[in-house]
Amino acid sequence: ANYRTERSFKLSYYNEYKSYLRMSFVSRSQTICEGDVVIVRRDNILEPLTIVRNAEYQLTAGLYRHNDMIGKPWGCKMYSHNKKQIITLLAPTPELWTLSLPHRTQILYAPDIAMVTLMLELRQGSVVVESGTGSGSLTHALARAVGSRGHVHTHEFHEMRYKVAMEEFKSHGLRNVSCYHRNVCLDGFNVSGLADAVFLDLPSPWDVVVHAIKAFRPEGGRFCSFSPCIEQIQKTCLELEKQGFEEIQTFECLERQYQLSRKRVHQPYIGNERHKKFRLEQQNTPNNDTWQQVFLKSGPKKDAVGHTGYLTFATLPPKAEISQDANIENKNQASISEQQSSEPVNDNRIDIDNLENNNNESATSDGQE
Repeated sequence: ANYRTERSFKLSYYNEYKSYLRMSFVSRSQTICEGDVVIVRRDNILEPLTIVRNAEYQLTAGLYRHNDMIGKPWGCKMYSHNKKQIITLLAPTPELWTLSLPHRTQILYAPDIAMVTLMLELRQGSVVVESGTGSGSLTHALARAVGSRGHVHTHEFHEMRYKVAMEEFKSHGLRNVSCYHRNVCLDGFNVSGLADAVFLDLPSPWDVVVHAIKAFRPEGGRFCSFSPCIEQIQKTCLELEKQGFEEIQTFECLERQYQLSRKRVHQPYIGNERHKKFRLEQQNTPNNDTWQQVFLKSGPKKDAVGHTGYLTFATLPPKAEISQDANIENKNQASISEQQSSEPVNDNRIDIDNLENNNNESATSDGQE
């Protein structure tokens, strides 16, 4: 009986360890396994695909069997059954998931995500509180940034988006993410005194600044808010300054991609008259490209991504410093009130009303005379 109990315990532990070694957005195995999420790349199009045994992935040019994908290494190429199309099986990363995920809301892209993870000073073991899960684009990047020792607490108001996000986080192996169905504007966060950083993606972030202070550690932390309109930024900055935040900054990340192309350029003439005559003969000869030279040129793309939103960052100082500053302000106000109360009253003040009455009486008496 003891042997059977120990053997069952070892099998359960091995199965759990084996499932942990499977694909996730934080760590993954060397080969594709059943149940993994694969990012399929075809003709510069990215599409997520969950591997299911005995299933098929069908395209216009052919089909691909999931059984053939199982056991293949990440990043390999695979032909269709009729050898007419080729796809690439890429390992899932937060960057690829951002470009291929099904959109339920407007998402943050790589430039804004990189700015958020940098300015929030995230590292291994950090605790992040997020409000506005949406499609989960930023949540995957935060989960990778904090690592297995950290944790991400994300909150979503919409019930359907909350359920879909929970299923995605579970299937993607994000064990360091907890999702809550909660209205943070009214009820606040489900975390108190644990957060190193707070991120808000809400229509009215200024209403949540007070709740964010309660979620921070006593040592303080970093704050970030994403808003598409400048009016939202103005209200948020005023509320942050009112609540004692410091180092308030607003950024806008604009991406500009460059592309390479080839261009044929005529070679300039350098030489005597004999070489010039020979060059002209070559130029007049049809289908003769020996007098041309191919160059690589680069330039910005015409369909560049424009404005996405504004990122507002701030720092909450430790609570001890806030209490000291408040005590200093109270003492200053008390000393000012004491000075005002201790000032002597000047009895030699001029009564303007009496002076005007006396002048009027003297004028009437002069008129009567």
